[in-house]
Amino acid sequence: MEVIRALPDLLSAQTIDQVKDGIQRSVSAIGFDYYLIGLENPVAPEGARHCVQTNYPRDCVERYSRLQWVGRDPVVRHCRQSPVPMIWHRAHFPGEACELYEESAAHGIATGVATALRGARHNRAMMISVANGASFNTRLESWLTETMPTIQLLASYAYEAIARIEEVDAAADIGLTPREGECLHWAAVGKTSWEISRILSCSEATVNFHFRNIIHKLGVSNRRQAVARALSIGLIRP
Repeated sequence: MEVIRALPDLLSAQTIDQVKDGIQRSVSAIGFDYYLIGLENPVAPEGARHCVQTNYPRDCVERYSRLQWVGRDPVVRHCRQSPVPMIWHRAHFPGEACELYEESAAHGIATGVATALRGARHNRAMMISVANGASFNTRLESWLTETMPTIQLLASYAYEAIARIEEVDAAADIGLTPREGECLHWAAVGKTSWEISRILSCSEATVNFHFRNIIHKLGVSNRRQAVARALSIGLIRP
């Protein structure tokens, strides 16, 4: 399938906008009009733990946010609880959630597929939902079921592409020097300050000086936390 062959191109994206453009092309080629990607970061400050990338109409997104539907959205609830993909339509929005469905359907977001995953390296939960305005029926259900493997594969590539860009941005913001990066690398493989000083041909005091700067720049309390933080954002590789 041409869509599947094109998915690795997402990994060469340099910006989030380029990732979004690639996702838009993919979902359109599959037969959907809209997509939504939600990323959760449990270690981010309160109020910044959810990142959403979508081509949903702006007024639809703003109203969803204003009414805080994320806590009552049956599709989001499913993706938080299970990695099994779901086909969603009107029947999944009972009670008060019916209002959310009717508003979404009025914008052409009536039926779709959603799936979730958690990356082994980045430890962040992600969901992706794709949709169009078609009315649900047996024939459409069959087609949606056929698209599930491609949507899951799209989710994996989108997750990795976004994570790579965020790693580069985070590393640039922190601004470690080359020597600080070397110290972190060797600490990550278990070297002591004395051993690192021998490897880098400098004094142990100099190594400890670099680590004080590293700890300050990464906003952590000690060397072990610095290594963990650097690994989590891709400053160093395991």
